Amino acid sequence: MIFFHGTSKENWEKIKSEGILYGRRYVLNNDGSIKKEVDRCTYLTPDLEEAKQYGEVVLQVEYDPYSSKHNNYNPDSWQMRVYEPITIDKIKKL
Repeated sequence: MIFFHGTSKENWEKIKSEGILYGRRYVLNNDGSIKKEVDRCTYLTPDLEEAKQYGEVVLQVEYDPYSSKHNNYNPDSWQMRVYEPITIDKIKKL
């Protein structure tokens, strides 16, 4: 299935250097600084226009949510979290 992920140019460089799409979630302090990393996950959406709201770089991601239980996929939802790395060969920069 095809999904989309919006990110920054800086994060796109990190994705390419790491060779995987595998985001990070943080708990922030009141001043916006990072308190701690909660976990690693990637947000995906089936809606291209939605992905464009999250960064100047939009990635097209091939991902089968039925092949793994490491996601919270719901076919009626506008987004999902994937709790496993997605290899760079499944990603195309639009």
